Amino acid sequence: MTNKPTTSLDTLSEGDLVASLDLGSNSFHLLLARKVKGELSVIKRMGEKVQLAAGLDANNHLSEAAQQRGLACLKLMAPFLQGLNESQVTLVATNTLRAAHNAKEFIVRAEEILGFPIEIIAGREEARLIYVGVVNSNPKVTERRLVVDIGGGSTEFIIGEGKDPLLLESLHMGCVSYASRYFTSPTVNAIDFQKAYLAARGELLHIQKRFCNKGWQLAHGSSGSMKTLSLILGKGKFATLTLAGLKQLYQDLLATGSPEQWVVYGIRPERVSLVPAGLAICLALFEALDISSMEYSDGALREGVLYELLGNGTDEDVRVRTVRSVSERFQIDNSQSHLVTTAALHALDQVANTWGLAGQKWRNKLEWASILHEIGLSVAHTQYHKHGAYLVRYADLAGFTRPQQQMVSVLIRCHRRKFPLAEFSIFTPEDQLKLQRLARLLRLAVLLHPSRPETPFLDFRISIDNSNSKEAMQLTFAEGWLEEQPLLRNDLEAEAAYLEEAGFELGFS
Repeated sequence: MTNKPTTSLDTLSEGDLVASLDLGSNSFHLLLARKVKGELSVIKRMGEKVQLAAGLDANNHLSEAAQQRGLACLKLMAPFLQGLNESQVTLVATNTLRAAHNAKEFIVRAEEILGFPIEIIAGREEARLIYVGVVNSNPKVTERRLVVDIGGGSTEFIIGEGKDPLLLESLHMGCVSYASRYFTSPTVNAIDFQKAYLAARGELLHIQKRFCNKGWQLAHGSSGSMKTLSLILGKGKFATLTLAGLKQLYQDLLATGSPEQWVVYGIRPERVSLVPAGLAICLALFEALDISSMEYSDGALREGVLYELLGNGTDEDVRVRTVRSVSERFQIDNSQSHLVTTAALHALDQVANTWGLAGQKWRNKLEWASILHEIGLSVAHTQYHKHGAYLVRYADLAGFTRPQQQMVSVLIRCHRRKFPLAEFSIFTPEDQLKLQRLARLLRLAVLLHPSRPETPFLDFRISIDNSNSKEAMQLTFAEGWLEEQPLLRNDLEAEAAYLEEAGFELGFS
């Protein structure tokens, strides 16, 4: 039996406002738009240089000064989000906050200012969203295309056809991190430039063969570095990036020893200092991937986030396709997965309002965890719930943010045996409580289907009593039925003991 998870996209009406905020390593970008016939009508663009990456030390600790720059910027952007709800807003953070050990400290302070959750996305997920932004911001083409985005702390590479990405990669090289590492002298010299160039070539070795073998017909470059280089080559107008043109910029840079000469082409003064680093990376990738020419694309991550919010022209959430693909890849027993998922959602329907789980996002997480709860069996039967949690937490899952993966992972981790309260400590107190409730529903659904029957068992009722600290859950079956199920009764007694140890109460009759 094949599982078909429901789409999680909240319905947006014609004319609704949507907003994305990209907390990048160099700049923060806000995009506010209106939904018009499935497309974006941009109302406000706002970009501020923050250079978070410059505040990341050798121990990956984000400095207080860098945090304050970011928070000051967010205070300017927050008013544009007022009046919107969570279905209209997506806030994402990228490489620097992926790397910073104290990222949570900054995220908590930022969320207090903005009033919305910030999702730290993985490198390949960032690449996928960049591709969505480029595809939807350019004319439709049938040719295979390469997309490259040089950010402040990382560079993303994508090869795709139509709306489908075929290869996704994110490398740890960016204009801010390279500027602070290789271009610290007052003037630019050939030795420093060569060091940056060779460092980039070294990073590119990881993807060079695979990308060149896949091939493409068109190439697009997005982000501030690509925009800046295109404007310089076109002397103030957008021009095609070519290897010959980039080499000429390198010669011009060495001749003057400074990029300040290019401010006259409309390059913002605060952006100009990053040009040498961006040029070194761009030259390296042109030569490593044998790129003949590349066009600048105005669409990037923030546009991709908004088009994803609109559904990206599809009827299905990309996370639904990802869950289905993972299920197939790890050969999960679809029949058992369907039984558990159906029972878990049946249980959720009975308690959603009482337990504050009525939102679609909570239903999605329970559904995805139910579908994937046996993924760990692909590693080993012993402690497979732990193996499964690890796989889901650290895999590259298209469409999922890191917090979303962590939530699904912890549900899988907790679906059997002892109830490990410590696993929930990474979440906010409110999310901890809701995830613990979801975990109890998943555990119940698994417990009711040990023999893998043909159809899901749904003949049970749940009542909740939150009047005491143990959050009592009462499970009721048809009169006299449980007396005829000694194995199930034994399992329920064991489950009640597990939950009591964790501070919960389970009754059954």
